[in-house]
Amino acid sequence: MRRGRLAVLLAAALMVLAAGSARAASEPRKPVADTAPRLALVIGNAHYAKLGTLANPGRDAQLIADRLRQTGFEVTAVADRDLKSLSQDVEEFAQKVKARGPSTVALLYYAGHGVENDGVNYLVPVNADIKRRADIVPQSLSVKRVADRLSGAGNALNILIVDACRDNPFPPGVAASATGMVPMGAVYGVFIASATGSGKAAFDGEDGHSPYTRALAEAMIVPGERLEDVFKSVRRQVRLATGEQQIPWESTSLELDFFFVPPPPPPSQAAQLLAAAKETGNAALYDLLIDRFPASPEANEARTAVAELRKGAVNGAPAGASAAALVLDRARQTRTPEAYDLVAALFPDAPEAEEARLAASRLREITVLDSAGPTYEGRELVQLIQGQLARLDCLTGEQGGVFDAATIQGLRRASQLSDERFLWYRPTMAALRALKKVDDHDSCSRLKTVAAPRCLRVNNEDFCQ
Repeated sequence: MRRGRLAVLLAAALMVLAAGSARAASEPRKPVADTAPRLALVIGNAHYAKLGTLANPGRDAQLIADRLRQTGFEVTAVADRDLKSLSQDVEEFAQKVKARGPSTVALLYYAGHGVENDGVNYLVPVNADIKRRADIVPQSLSVKRVADRLSGAGNALNILIVDACRDNPFPPGVAASATGMVPMGAVYGVFIASATGSGKAAFDGEDGHSPYTRALAEAMIVPGERLEDVFKSVRRQVRLATGEQQIPWESTSLELDFFFVPPPPPPSQAAQLLAAAKETGNAALYDLLIDRFPASPEANEARTAVAELRKGAVNGAPAGASAAALVLDRARQTRTPEAYDLVAALFPDAPEAEEARLAASRLREITVLDSAGPTYEGRELVQLIQGQLARLDCLTGEQGGVFDAATIQGLRRASQLSDERFLWYRPTMAALRALKKVDDHDSCSRLKTVAAPRCLRVNNEDFCQ
């Protein structure tokens, strides 16, 4: 009896947890308010006393400063900073962000020299005289320290962009291990972006701007692009522009959505109904618009249009087609939640309303799940990944749901087909989502052989690329 009661209590607890998880998955991520204060610090280090002069950081910093002002940021721009000034700039910026309040969006952009030392990334000031590895730490500013200082400001969102490692001017004892920026662990509330990865130099550019900064300047002014999508676009453009010699990376722990340029507001119901009436030439839809939204600008246009229709005795409606059916048909073509919402709002008791409600719900669920956590796991996830690998001609083994050597090799090869970063030696939802976006034409059979192998040991087996 006691066991039965325990089982009932356990089942009830699991139901509560499942309900909570379902509610969490159905709630879209909260966007940063368009009215939130936006502050930026832009740093361009070009004229180094001991390391020579870089051609483009000054112009790159100016370009990004202009773009940030264009998207509503209050910008502080500085150039050629020594270690003391660089540290002071960051400290004063963090204090300014904190003073503006918790809703503030802060962005720090750095262009110039940077180095990696023992797994830690550093910004190099213009007075650095680095002759050996031991000189890096005392003469440079840690990127982690900058990120921690921004995180400590207590504001909503911080963005740290580093376009560094443009060449390697350091002595041989330093140069061998100093190139590039190693991907960093997440810092709460900070989105960290780097122009290049460990062991890779970032191109300074031959047209006045680095490939990374030029791609960023173009991507950040596209309306409706989330922060993460902006940098996916940047990564793709840089990869193509440099012949895959430079691959940017990002590290994030953000829980909010941010848009440099917010998406346009969804069309009003009156505007959607007017569009449906114009597309179908149906007088009944114009009448419905005039009846439901008589004071709207769209109603005035509808009155003129329906008068012209009736004057010419034209009725473009298919025989027997109701207004609800016409609006639903347009929603099927548009495939947006708002288009289906219009059907349910205008015709709540019509048979079409139920289909519209279900369709709008499904579309919103797809959007949420695409940015939510894992929806598959274990054997089922592996089988889905294997199915995608087979589609892309990357799998030589069976699709049995076992994450074996053939699957790992296939996933490693397939990782070269996607612009999105994921672990090829582990089954993850990130890998599955990335593979689903790869076109059938970009198959593994088209990949070139990599000349210099790099190996990783997984389960006592070596996997080389």
